[in-house]
Amino acid sequence: MTWDWEPSIILGCVALAAGYLYFAHGRTALQTCSFLGGIVVLLLDLVSPIDTLADTYLFSAHVLQHFVLALVVPPLWLLGIPGSAAERVLQRRRVDGIEQALSRPGVSWAAGVGTMLAWHIPALFSAAIANDGLHILQHLSFLVSGAIFWWPVLAPVEPRRLAPLAAVVYLFGACTACSLLGAALTFTRPGWYPAYLNPTGDAGTLRLIRTGWGLDARTDQQFGGLLMWVPGCLVYLSAILARVAAWYRAPEPA
Repeated sequence: MTWDWEPSIILGCVALAAGYLYFAHGRTALQTCSFLGGIVVLLLDLVSPIDTLADTYLFSAHVLQHFVLALVVPPLWLLGIPGSAAERVLQRRRVDGIEQALSRPGVSWAAGVGTMLAWHIPALFSAAIANDGLHILQHLSFLVSGAIFWWPVLAPVEPRRLAPLAAVVYLFGACTACSLLGAALTFTRPGWYPAYLNPTGDAGTLRLIRTGWGLDARTDQQFGGLLMWVPGCLVYLSAILARVAAWYRAPEPA
């Protein structure tokens, strides 16, 4: 298992970091750390051995990769955007119109949760593994739909965010959907994703995974389901608790 320093990924991350540092005026140190931290996490997710394991050997590694792309990187980016910078961009009528259309709770929720569910349909999942172009599209769709999903909760401009109770319902619904998919993967027999039943990669690596790590096809699928079920829901529940805490701390209206 090696690191895959794909030039397009490295250049993309560098360009994203440079663009942020140049355009995001008024940012705090915490916001800078959050946004750049999201870029570092994205880079590690796509060039580290996680990517090799996900592409060839382990369904659970692929779930972990999707988890990071949809539930970790987008929130870090949104938390890193200064409100003043976001307001300047949203003053443009076309941008404001797109934002208002995509931030409707039904639209943004369907984008985030629907993308996660759709790409785990066995036929689509297997097609993405077999086709590099589709695989890139899959990863990009998780990032984009993740940003759309999290915007109503973490928008840099406070008035653009959902009210606390609505945010709780919104996040709890996503947690429920994630739990149902995770439970289905955990308790059904392996075979949904045939590429991971008998991986065709390096024999030594496969032997390490199957014997050394004890991850046969069944355990791998169960572990993948649990990753989606438990850590996935913890992200949503953490966001719920943070929103409720902010609501509790808010001063009473005069």
